[in-house]
Amino acid sequence: MASSWCAPASELSCPVCQDIFKDPVLLPCSHSFCHACVLQCWKTKRVRECPVCKAVSRSNRPPRNLVLKNLCEAFLLEVESGAFCRLHKEKLKLYCWDHWTPVCVVCRDSLQHRDHRFTPVDEAAWFYRNDLRERLSPLGDKVRLFSEMKMKWEITDEDIKNQAQDTEGKVREEFRVLQEFLLSEEEFRIAALRAEEEQRRKMITDKIAGLTREITALESTINTIEEVLREEDASFLLKANAAAREAQRPLPDDPQHSPGALIDAAKYLGNLSFSVWSKMMELVSYTPVILDPSTAHEELHLSEGLTSVRCGPKQLLASTPERMQQHHSVLGFEGFSWGSHNWDVEVGDSQVWALGVIAQDAQRMGNILSGLWMVRFCHGKFTAFCPSRPATVLPLKDRPQRVRVHLDWDNGKLSISNPDTNTLIHTFTDTFTNKLFPYINTWSETPLKILPLKLSVTVTQPLEN
Repeated sequence: MASSWCAPASELSCPVCQDIFKDPVLLPCSHSFCHACVLQCWKTKRVRECPVCKAVSRSNRPPRNLVLKNLCEAFLLEVESGAFCRLHKEKLKLYCWDHWTPVCVVCRDSLQHRDHRFTPVDEAAWFYRNDLRERLSPLGDKVRLFSEMKMKWEITDEDIKNQAQDTEGKVREEFRVLQEFLLSEEEFRIAALRAEEEQRRKMITDKIAGLTREITALESTINTIEEVLREEDASFLLKANAAAREAQRPLPDDPQHSPGALIDAAKYLGNLSFSVWSKMMELVSYTPVILDPSTAHEELHLSEGLTSVRCGPKQLLASTPERMQQHHSVLGFEGFSWGSHNWDVEVGDSQVWALGVIAQDAQRMGNILSGLWMVRFCHGKFTAFCPSRPATVLPLKDRPQRVRVHLDWDNGKLSISNPDTNTLIHTFTDTFTNKLFPYINTWSETPLKILPLKLSVTVTQPLEN
């Protein structure tokens, strides 16, 4: 900041202490001094006279020089701001290029700056201002770059929160379906167990009732005979024949404890979890390729199960390095760096689609075509793309409703075919060195669906040694 101070420092110095006035007072002779300095002089000389002109002052309390006090305070502020030399209290008018610092005219003539190079401070300031302005530009660019990146991370943070909430809801829904299945299966099996319990207990109750009736009849016969036996001889003989006939009645067959009366607990407990799991396969499905929403183009919409994709309105998504920007495409979540892999895609009546694989490095470097093997269908025409040769138009065969992608990574082959007619559309032959990810591209609102595999359970006996 430029200084507006132009008075010499000597005008603001006390004649006694030779320093800037501190609490200045004004004597009747119009000379000014520091309050402490004039009082000390008067005390020493024992006469209230002016230290400069020797004029005698009648009052021992000289008035404050407020104007001078304000000027001195303003000057000290200028000194503190760096506009004046702290050593000589002179204005800094020159710039020493050897010491890289502003100096006053007294400093210029001192031994410390002898034979140094000087320039007016305004010229030096102009030079440094231009230099700083040039340095300021890349700093501003950096601030804008960091601000843009900060905004992206803030959007990403919000997307992570929303994505976590959405994913949590879908996970809970999936488990709710499984829990409902397990509860339903549990209730069904418990109901069957209780029905069998009721049936078997009724059978046992019927047997117990029959045995109770037989026991009652036999006990009645025994009681009758025992009463006859207790009669007097004459009376006994009168009733003996009837009692003998009662005793000679045919006895019931001996009761038998027949097997199989207990509940077949093994039917309910044996391989219970396996049995439920096998039945659960009717409810669950397995898709060989799951789409990665972090790679989906902003105009592609994925299904909740991440197994189908369609083109739709533009979405506000976080701009991440893995997101596909150049192509209307999405990648599989899992990449392959060995082995043989198949996945079928239902393309239906979609007019524009492309299927294949893409190398991980091509996606990271941003040069998609350097690591992309795909067959594109566009309004009735097939075209093959690969890094090693120009695009090739393929002869149109039957338009497929389903397309099979077969990757043989180890042997360097990628085949695109129609599984309904067992017709080969195209085969790429190359040497794969990078991890390859399934690649799906679409410009249509018709969903492209990755079809699930058929699940089955096979139980095999271990081979004998």
